[in-house]
Amino acid sequence: MNQHITSTVVTGSASQVPPDIAEQLGIEILPLKIYVNGKEYLDGIDLSPNDLYQKMRSEKLDVKTAAPSVGQYYECFKNILEQGEPNILCITLSSKLSSDYLSAVNAANMAQEEFQSAKIIVFDSFAACAPQGYLAIEAAHRLHRGESMDSVVSYLDTARQRTGFLAALDTLIYLSQGGRIGKAAFLVGDALQIKPILTLKDGIVAPASIVRKEDRVFPRITSIVKQKTDGYQKLKLSVLHADALERVKRLQTMLNELYPSIEIPILEFTPVMGAHAGPGLVGVGYYYE
Repeated sequence: MNQHITSTVVTGSASQVPPDIAEQLGIEILPLKIYVNGKEYLDGIDLSPNDLYQKMRSEKLDVKTAAPSVGQYYECFKNILEQGEPNILCITLSSKLSSDYLSAVNAANMAQEEFQSAKIIVFDSFAACAPQGYLAIEAAHRLHRGESMDSVVSYLDTARQRTGFLAALDTLIYLSQGGRIGKAAFLVGDALQIKPILTLKDGIVAPASIVRKEDRVFPRITSIVKQKTDGYQKLKLSVLHADALERVKRLQTMLNELYPSIEIPILEFTPVMGAHAGPGLVGVGYYYE
């Protein structure tokens, strides 16, 4: 590992990079914003996932989210560059889900004008939550090993095709109301009769599979994960939930049986994403080589 790292990875709180790993690798986490009945909260700082999801279950809330502003990204980039770090690699939420990427690009252009010898690259993960985080963590590891920014970006171009997210939702209503339902829109009318399993395809919410009974959801999710990651040499998995701990433990158990040598942590689904998916979501994120 290099004695001094000259590149800093920046990503958003939607990536769910664990705080201890972010600190260890020097990853800067920029919080996204959540508005609950008009009141602003910062994701992961002053709003807990459990509080939001329980309120969503019991109250009719007006919940909106927002990416960091251009100004917030600019201040973040400026602070890093003023500390003497000449390179920044910013890995954003999918540009098809959020203005996160556009804000970061505009801020990078502003910072680049002020710090002309710096190199700032903004990379669209085409992902969200754990898969976005896996890319950020892997990029930081590679930069720590001394790989160049261009080499890491080239790696990320292919690595984002080897990440994935699968989720079973209690309802599609929240996704539909938030305008992020993408190619799964046609499922809304049949939501009472089916159990859709959703994914992100090219950065857009899309159906991965449709089952008719609840007890078939987790076997189908584990089957898709196994199919997608077949032949892996390296595999990372995490399971996520939005106020559905007992259900996600069942999914974790099934995946542990399939991959006994892999540690599979349980994560609370970030509120900035859960605001659009609604309580009850259970999912899995993966990354493989």
